[in-house]
Amino acid sequence: MLLASNGLTFWQEIGIAFSDIGIIPAILLILGTIFIIVEIFQPGFGFFGICGIILVLAGMAVRLFMSKRGSLIVQFFVMLICVAVVVCVALLIMLRSLKKGKLSRTGLVQKTLAVSEGITGGTEDFSQLLGKVGVSTSVLRPSGNAVIDGKLYSVVSQSALIEKGKDIEVIAVEGVKITVKEYSLAKEATV
Repeated sequence: MLLASNGLTFWQEIGIAFSDIGIIPAILLILGTIFIIVEIFQPGFGFFGICGIILVLAGMAVRLFMSKRGSLIVQFFVMLICVAVVVCVALLIMLRSLKKGKLSRTGLVQKTLAVSEGITGGTEDFSQLLGKVGVSTSVLRPSGNAVIDGKLYSVVSQSALIEKGKDIEVIAVEGVKITVKEYSLAKEATV
């Protein structure tokens, strides 16, 4: 296939595009391609991707500006296709590595919660109530209220029902959920 403008074949244009490339366009093209690959492997806000695209386009523009022979349009598309092929190969390698588990997914999948799992500033710590004895101020079916150490708390009974005015013991605390059971003095006497 001959190109009408200069009488050069497509393969000759490919040779011209990369044979007399200068050091500055080569560095810009390579650095831009590396930045795009970094964006593929560690996605973020697009900084590396945008910078990579700008560097590739700048490298191509400088290369075409310095060109003294051949078709500029064909050379532009040759360089663009070469960069696209390298980026596609890197993308395929990344996808294959992710699929086989050889690549960390930290950039793609968030592994932790945005809020800490423990007690936060807005969560009151009720762990000091564990093992304390109090009195139910309402019928616990299974939730209700109880006074423990002189303070009123919302509690949940372990069993289905605890009558109002019964002694209760805190057996578990999970965040703001206080689990209680009916307290018997007979248990304390045997100990």
